[in-house]
Amino acid sequence: EDGVYGFLDDEMPLAALAPDSCIVLDSLSKKVAPGLALGFIVSPPRLRESIMAAVRSGGWTASGYAFAAGQRLMADGTAAELSRLKRIDAGRRQQIAAKHLADFEIQTNPKSYHLWLTLPPHWRSQTLVAAAARRDIALTPSTTFAATPGHAPNAVRLALAAPPMEQLDLGLRTLAGMLSATEEDFDSTE
Repeated sequence: EDGVYGFLDDEMPLAALAPDSCIVLDSLSKKVAPGLALGFIVSPPRLRESIMAAVRSGGWTASGYAFAAGQRLMADGTAAELSRLKRIDAGRRQQIAAKHLADFEIQTNPKSYHLWLTLPPHWRSQTLVAAAARRDIALTPSTTFAATPGHAPNAVRLALAAPPMEQLDLGLRTLAGMLSATEEDFDSTE
């Protein structure tokens, strides 16, 4: 179970329901700071030795600094407070997205930093990604997430966490305007 963004929601992790069947991967990089590369693995007791051997054989280890910083930030409550503030931030960003993309089909958890935008029939994912990039808006086409080539829906994934709020607001407003126009209005020669 990937619990890296689990702190944004109150959903019970699968591991709480099936502790003998789940391996949980988590990290402080999303909760605290991207540079704090400190990960965690929680596994059923029967798998611990195998997992520890795999981790050791891959040469994965936390630096002394990351370990000490992570330990201190968790012990003094800083990690929990940063998680709380990021939950508020994610909700605000989702509200901005919902406002600007209200006329379009989106799928999301209103507590997350991402959303899935199904494109109007007159747009193709790759074309929109290219047109948006020319306006400094980065989108990820659905093909990136397709398990089988050629079976991706006509959609894009939006990551809402990185830009400052004003830039996010402008980018989403611009994107909504683009979606309302046709592909031909944004051809590759502009």
